[in-house]
This record gives sequence, C-alpha cells and structure tokens, in this order.
Amino acid sequence: MIKVNGFEISEKEFDMACAEKKFLFKKNTLEKSEMEEIVNVLIDAVLMLEVAKNENIAVDEKEIENTISKMKKNFKSEEDFCNAVKKIGDTPETVRERIEKNLKLRNFVRHKFYEDTRVSDEDLKKYYDQYPERFKRGDEVRASHILFNEVDKDKALEVHELLLKGEDFAEHALNHSQCPSGQSGGDLGFFDHGKMVPEFEKAAFETEVGDISDLVQTEFGYHIIKVTDKRSGGLFRLEEVKEQLRQSMINSVVNHKIKKFTAKLREKAEIIIDTDILSGKFPS
Repeated sequence: MIKVNGFEISEKEFDMACAEKKFLFKKNTLEKSEMEEIVNVLIDAVLMLEVAKNENIAVDEKEIENTISKMKKNFKSEEDFCNAVKKIGDTPETVRERIEKNLKLRNFVRHKFYEDTRVSDEDLKKYYDQYPERFKRGDEVRASHILFNEVDKDKALEVHELLLKGEDFAEHALNHSQCPSGQSGGDLGFFDHGKMVPEFEKAAFETEVGDISDLVQTEFGYHIIKVTDKRSGGLFRLEEVKEQLRQSMINSVVNHKIKKFTAKLREKAEIIIDTDILSGKFPS
C-alpha cells in the first residue's frame, strides 16, 4: 500500500494503526484527515527506524519479553493469546517483531530528541502566567464507591444498610466491589464534571461530605458512593501542575524537532502511496 525507500507498509499495518486510534479515542470511524495523519506517522516511523538501524540503536531482549508478558496477562491462557493473534492474521513471531520495532523507535526518539531537551522553571512560570485560562479547575468532589453487578442488587441493598449503620466502607469495598478501586478502599480520588457517567456524577456532587448516597444504577451496575471531600474551582497553583506542564512542554518541543527531522528525511526518500487503495478507505 505504501513504500518507503523500498520498505512496504502493508494495508493490514495501516488498518491496525487505524483500529488502535479508534480504540484510544473511543471512536467508531475516523475522519479523512485523521487517516492521512496515520499515513504520515507510519512513513515517518519507517524513516526514523532506518536512521536508528544506522546508529545501532539497541533493544533489550528482557524488555521485549516483559512487553509480551504484559500482553499475555490480558488473556486467560497461552492458547487464548495465540488464538487472538491468529484471528488478526498474526503469529507470535510477527507480534514479537512489531514489539521490537516499536521499542527501537521509542529508544531512538528518547536518544535523539528527549535527552537534550530541557524546560527551565523560568519557562514554566512564563507559560503559566501567559495562559492562566489553561489552568482553571472546576468544582471537584472526592469519592469512594462500591460497585456491584446488576444481578447483585439484593447484596448491594444489604451492604448499603450495613454502611448506614456505621460499618467500615473501605472494608466492604475491598470485600465486595467489582471495580479495581476496591483494592484501595474504593477511593477514586478527586474528579470534576464530565469525568464520570452522568448518574454517578449527579449523585456524587449532590451528596454531602461524609454522607453515603442511595443506590445508584449506571451502565456498569449498582454503586454505593461515599463522598469524602469537596473543593471549589479556581486556578491550579503552579506547584500543583509544574511537572505535568514541564513534560507537556518537553513533548511539544520534541514533536517540533521530530517534524523538522523527518521533513529533511522525506526530501531524500522515495515514497510511493497506492492512492486507489488509500482513497477506498476514506469515509464517503
């Protein structure tokens, strides 16, 4: 579908990249511009990997194995993993090759662009003062919850009664919650409007600090919510967002460097795109 200096980016590879973007951004379809951006990302990756090979950028075998192990943890068995791989037309060997390629690209980007990119405290302060509207915080609530499956409504009601009588919320969350937060007593930390499903958000913001909500039904099941704190909106202090902002600014600088670097590589590269195949994938 796409050839870069003789290296072929297959139609399947493009389709997988599109599927990954849909998953990450929770979209059913992609816009034409988004698909064109994926083409550019794939081309740039091939060009940078060529340079990485010439610069002998290495990948630790242990890291490859660890990445594969993490993938396998999403499956009940080795057989399930292999079946899933086979279903998308892959093999364990091609999966390994792709992981190695991705890790090599990551290591190259770290070495080439991140290692010498710095953002000073002075630059952070200047940006923070220049764009205060980007650091606004809405009203927030901190809550813990216990999640029950829909079929366990009776159990949820029973636990709710016990909590209203003063039994320990964190202990019941640990013993009964179907949410991973149960391992930390059900604590979800602070969140503002728009972060939770509407029914959950409404109940959390309407419940007073220290109180326990009525049983709340959402698409995930039944929740018992305990509100543990609230805070009014305003500006995040620089100290609260300092390191996040630093990383964001570093990422912006690195992205600019990568675009300049790959633009130069493209000037000397032979890039052939099968426009008929690509056009057929664009939304009508």
